Amino acid sequence: MNWLLIISILIVAWIAVYYLAVTKLKSHVAPYGPALLIKTQVGVRTIERISKYKFWDYFISFFYYAMPFLAVAGVGLLIYEAFLVLSIPKGSAPSLSYALALPGINPAIPIVWGIVGLIVAVALHEASHGIAARRFGVPVRSTGLLWFIIPVGAFVEPDEEETKKVEPKARAKIFAAGPGTNVTLTVVFLILAILVAYSFAPVPGAPVQTSINSNFHTGDIVESVGGISTPNVSVLYNLALTPGSLVNVSLLRNGHTVTESVIYGVYVTAVIKNYPAYEADIRPGNVIIALGNHTINNATDFQNVESTYIAGQTAVLETFNGTSYNYNNITFASRYSYDVAYGISNTGVARDSPFIGVDISPMGLGLFDQYSYLNLLRNFGSGGSLGFFEYLGLPFHGELPLPSALLSSIYANPITLNLEYLFYWLFWLNFALGLMNLLPIVPLDGGYVLLNMPFLQKSKKTRDAIVTAVSLFVLFLILWEIVIPRII
Repeated sequence: MNWLLIISILIVAWIAVYYLAVTKLKSHVAPYGPALLIKTQVGVRTIERISKYKFWDYFISFFYYAMPFLAVAGVGLLIYEAFLVLSIPKGSAPSLSYALALPGINPAIPIVWGIVGLIVAVALHEASHGIAARRFGVPVRSTGLLWFIIPVGAFVEPDEEETKKVEPKARAKIFAAGPGTNVTLTVVFLILAILVAYSFAPVPGAPVQTSINSNFHTGDIVESVGGISTPNVSVLYNLALTPGSLVNVSLLRNGHTVTESVIYGVYVTAVIKNYPAYEADIRPGNVIIALGNHTINNATDFQNVESTYIAGQTAVLETFNGTSYNYNNITFASRYSYDVAYGISNTGVARDSPFIGVDISPMGLGLFDQYSYLNLLRNFGSGGSLGFFEYLGLPFHGELPLPSALLSSIYANPITLNLEYLFYWLFWLNFALGLMNLLPIVPLDGGYVLLNMPFLQKSKKTRDAIVTAVSLFVLFLILWEIVIPRII
């Protein structure tokens, strides 16, 4: 598929549509940068009808008073992340595209669910501004869509002159209504996503996510090794079979059970150049047989035995390359020094912690723990104190939506699976939009709420100075998180 040609055709077509719209449909369409504002009165009537309920006074007031606390929490999160980015290894900063919660730009956001979620989040955010405006007697002039090849948002246009006439507290409430709605929807869709996740069940076994061993394919589920059942990943990590021996592995592959003969053991999956294992000519695919006087039956064994040494000590490392056994004297390097060399601060390891410079896994497999995954979907508290952020970060690990190959590791009805994706992305994008607009920085809603706080209205000079200082501080934190990982 020639994507360059498709993109070129879309750009040319959009330019033509854009020109015709702004020249022939001026009463209904207005330019907004490269996008178009498509105005309509349909939403105005809907807002007029919905805004009549007294409920909105309580809703708007609640979030007006909650806004300072939510804004402080948002800034606190930025401060926490400002320290967190100091531990990102040099050169490992994620692409800037991940900083934008826009489908088609952020590679972690699926196009279809992302567009649906974004439209709902923005449309209801804007509608709540319109409802709040009407509760304070401000007319809504128009509503509509923000269109850029595809719908990318929505807008509500309260009468600007009438908005200026209402008292500052009322203006602040109008601005607080938008993020308040997003916060509410975040909670609602999070609960719905959690409830739907309870309809899923794990398929017993150890699912294969990656492999350097050609006997395994992504999506295979390891059911037994050498006649020993492996109902989950943990069992596979702790098998105690003879390293280097040939074993039969039972796999569930594409719905059928197959058997592969595989050399059992802890495989080296990666070797770091200029570290002890590399200098000893150990390469990916080698099987670790023993370290010192200890046989290495599984990955847990290797970690436990390695931890008995300190940097600078020497031990014999026995490996098997498929045809011959090799013995090498390994002098342990320092994991602490390795971390520091790669820009990882606050490593949490001792300076003399041992390190030979390899990554390992059972039989060369990168495994997917479907049990932990489903537990996280049902209760993000299962991920510990930072479980919510682990849940929020699932898309950045390619786990929501799951790759098709890994869907074989869970029992899921296609309808409920798609509902899970829908609710999750409605939660995720409402959270992102709400958090952004909570920040006390002009021109975001949080900034305008701060600007219109009654206690700041006694002195315009003092008010403007405070709002400017807070906005610059928040902007500094945002830029810090973007720039620092790329220069240290």
